[in-house]
Amino acid sequence: MKISQFESFITTPALRKLALALGSMVLLSTQAIAQDAAPSPAASAPAQLETVTVQMQKDPAVLPYAMLNRVLTQLQTVGEGLVRLDFKLLPKDDQKPLINPKLALSSEDRYIPIPVAADGAFVLPLLPQAQAKEAEVASNQPKGTMRIQGLLEINAKPEEVDMKLVRRIMRVGHSLRTEMLPFYLRWLMPQIEGLKICSPQAGWQLEWPEGGQTLALPLEALPPSKSPVVKKNGKNEPDPRPFCTVLSGQERWPDSAKLVAPANSKLSVQLSR
Repeated sequence: MKISQFESFITTPALRKLALALGSMVLLSTQAIAQDAAPSPAASAPAQLETVTVQMQKDPAVLPYAMLNRVLTQLQTVGEGLVRLDFKLLPKDDQKPLINPKLALSSEDRYIPIPVAADGAFVLPLLPQAQAKEAEVASNQPKGTMRIQGLLEINAKPEEVDMKLVRRIMRVGHSLRTEMLPFYLRWLMPQIEGLKICSPQAGWQLEWPEGGQTLALPLEALPPSKSPVVKKNGKNEPDPRPFCTVLSGQERWPDSAKLVAPANSKLSVQLSR
């Protein structure tokens, strides 16, 4: 699910107080030393290698890794395999793209590079709890120039959706919020209100067998956005799926009611505003 609210959640000052101090990590590289054609005593002496340092530092946009590790671990258990959390590293200012961004996990006894894709996507590795407490997320970007976007995605395809799955996703969404956050922080995390289906054109329906025949129920579209756009490579582009509908799981239709959606539809979650 794409959740701008979640992005605000992971950068809130209340949670940044939990962040640990992050030390700098140093990478060494060597420079070849040219030798004179004619050997000399000086040339035979051990060459002094030049050291080049790349400073990796903590950024306010990144939560303490121990907290992220705990969230990802709970997603695997409480989430029942229905949802996943995808991350993207993005510039804070779209007009100032990140230059050769690098991320890593660092602790006293290990250094784990985190590959960053061309579009900023990255995957945080899971560590045992004891190791996660010592690890920190660092980047080579100046402080205040980047942001982390969290995308809660549904691990299902539109053709796999029926009302039973919708109700299961809603139950899991409620459990994630109540079990992953203490009660005094739940107001920071928006409530999941339904499963959202977005498509290139409207035309969804639910179908289920009843009385020896197949019943079909058309679904209503949400009010369209005035200027639907999505960000791609730092630019605004027309949304390829501007038409959406939502199933809350509270509808009185049977569990067997199956979603029939236009081709190239995408699932996400509808969040409370």
